[in-house]
Amino acid sequence: MATPSNPRAGRFAWLSTAQFIVTLVAVGVAAAALVIALRIDRRYTLEVDDGVTSQDAEAILERANEAAAFADSILSFLEGASVVVGGILAVGAWMLRNSIQSSIEESREFIRQTETRLNKREEDLDELVRLLTGRLDDVIGQTETQAASVQQKAEGTIRVLSLLVLAEQQVRAHNTDTAVRTLETAYTLDRDNQATNYLLGYLYTLRKRFDDAIVRLEHALKQDADFAPAIAALGLALRRKGDAMQAPEQSAERARLYAEAESKLLRALDLDERLIDAEGESYYGTLGGLYRRQQRYQAALEAYEKAHTVTPNASYPISNLAALSKHQGRDDEAARYYRMVLKAAALKLDDDPLNNWTRADYAQARLVLGEPEVALEEMKRVLEHTRERGILETVRDGLRFLAESPTSIPGLDDLLDLLDGALNGRDNDNGA
Repeated sequence: MATPSNPRAGRFAWLSTAQFIVTLVAVGVAAAALVIALRIDRRYTLEVDDGVTSQDAEAILERANEAAAFADSILSFLEGASVVVGGILAVGAWMLRNSIQSSIEESREFIRQTETRLNKREEDLDELVRLLTGRLDDVIGQTETQAASVQQKAEGTIRVLSLLVLAEQQVRAHNTDTAVRTLETAYTLDRDNQATNYLLGYLYTLRKRFDDAIVRLEHALKQDADFAPAIAALGLALRRKGDAMQAPEQSAERARLYAEAESKLLRALDLDERLIDAEGESYYGTLGGLYRRQQRYQAALEAYEKAHTVTPNASYPISNLAALSKHQGRDDEAARYYRMVLKAAALKLDDDPLNNWTRADYAQARLVLGEPEVALEEMKRVLEHTRERGILETVRDGLRFLAESPTSIPGLDDLLDLLDGALNGRDNDNGA
């Protein structure tokens, strides 16, 4: 960086140079005057010899006097000049002293200002260091807080995931009550977890807590409007809520719920046609059940056929195809389907003997194929393993649909009485 020039230092240099020249001239003039004075100060002796006349002597004396007067004039001039030179030297010395003193003062002032600027810069630097240190401390504090928050959130997320896994295990084991309690604990840890809201909504539907189910499922869809499982589960909750409205004055609301349920189910299956519920059944079966309740039997048959395509080893869609065939008076076709139900249900029950839906299908097939005693025993086993009104009411609804068939089914009334007695005796068992 270039150092700025000092104008006062330049002026001081110029004055010093002028004073030096004046001093040198004055010393020279004084030296010249001294030499001349020494030469003029000689004394001449006039000796009159015989060859010099008195007139010549007078003339010589007169010239000598003139020379002496001239010398005096010169000396006077030199004395005056020396006085002037002395004055000039004194003035020059005074000016030099003042200039030096002024330069010293200016230098001191410059040094003082420089020190002030340096002190100010040092203070600014200290302030900057203080601010940066404070900002760094704030950043470190915020980072530590965020890290702690992230760690806490991560721990909460891990716990929620663990609870979800446990809940799914309980669902597969048909321990619905335990699964619900587990999910409600997970919900308190993270109310916005999509999977938690979805599974809670699905299980609330099974427990006939339809309004709670709808709230949870709609909350799950706020995070992802195209989350197909939640859309389909919402369709199921709306359909089941409509199923519960059997009073004549509720027909309009039931029709509205059915229409909304159909819209949700169709949209979910459009997003994923192989979509299944938490128990492994195709949502085409849920749609078929809706069409059956609306007496749209051909649409119901088509829906159950699609469900059978999606889950070929499941007894549920085949059982409903059989029931529709029986209801329409196609007994041979119904018998063929029910024999398929027996095979599929037997395989399923070997792997999962507590699957109450499959055992109910198995009991229904035994009933229609002419084994009412076996059917009754199988239905009693269903009642031993489940307390869910949703399952029992759905099974009873299917049996009542079979009761509308053109040909009678021996032993059907016994199964209906068994289910009605179980439902009437357990109204408050599961909080429904």
